[in-house]
Amino acid sequence: MAKATSSTLMNAKVLCAIFGLVILGAFIWLRGTLGMESASDTLPLLAAFPLYLWLTMPWKRLREPATRLPRTAYAGLALTFAGMVADSTLVLSVAWIVLLAALHSAFFERVPRRFLILPLLGFPWLTQNLESLGWLFRYTGAGAVQVLFTLLGLTVHREGTLLFIQDLPLSVEPACAGLNVLQAMLIVGCLLICMRVPRGWRFWLSLTSLVPLAWIANTSRIFMLGCAGLLFGSDFARGWFHQWGGWLVLCLMFLLCERVFTLFAQKPRGAG
Repeated sequence: MAKATSSTLMNAKVLCAIFGLVILGAFIWLRGTLGMESASDTLPLLAAFPLYLWLTMPWKRLREPATRLPRTAYAGLALTFAGMVADSTLVLSVAWIVLLAALHSAFFERVPRRFLILPLLGFPWLTQNLESLGWLFRYTGAGAVQVLFTLLGLTVHREGTLLFIQDLPLSVEPACAGLNVLQAMLIVGCLLICMRVPRGWRFWLSLTSLVPLAWIANTSRIFMLGCAGLLFGSDFARGWFHQWGGWLVLCLMFLLCERVFTLFAQKPRGAG
């Protein structure tokens, strides 16, 4: 009887911890996505959570769960408080990940910690706290596209993020900042890395390669839209092709990521 009561109490603790994490995660996610009206801004974020569950399930319960809260739980609570005070989605997202790690260590058998990167990317801290990165993507992307069209023999004039290609205006707006591209690249890229690349230096090298790959995807999209505008007119480039052409470039980049991370996963010749 006592054993059944103890088991019921433990199940209640696990359910309360999971419920608390869900509520806190929903709060962080909703406060960060205020103002995002397009599905392309939110769907890549939401995909991170089911992908994490798919990689880590089933969670196997510990035969002897911890009787005390792990230290990571106190660290997560402290970070949650700090994130509230600083009004930082990034700090709150890290706090949620630390609390998720505490849940695993207290009640479940070990789950590879590197998989925690996926749910971290499910929160909109990138667009909330790294807006300067979006400006950098826009500015450098416009500069790279200027060089590409110049090499093709076209007359190009650039004013910041505004390009005039053969008198065709091409403005790299904040919507083309690349943060959504970067978010999608990071999530899908991390999924491929977690599935294929072993832990160690190759894993971290793969992670750091995601940002330049996302920049290439964003710059390719800008270049492709410029080509479409020159060939078929600005109305065509601003219409349906603006969205679907961008998704085509993303798909091609995902295939490139798959190839790159497969190479990273291979051991050098002569390695044991």
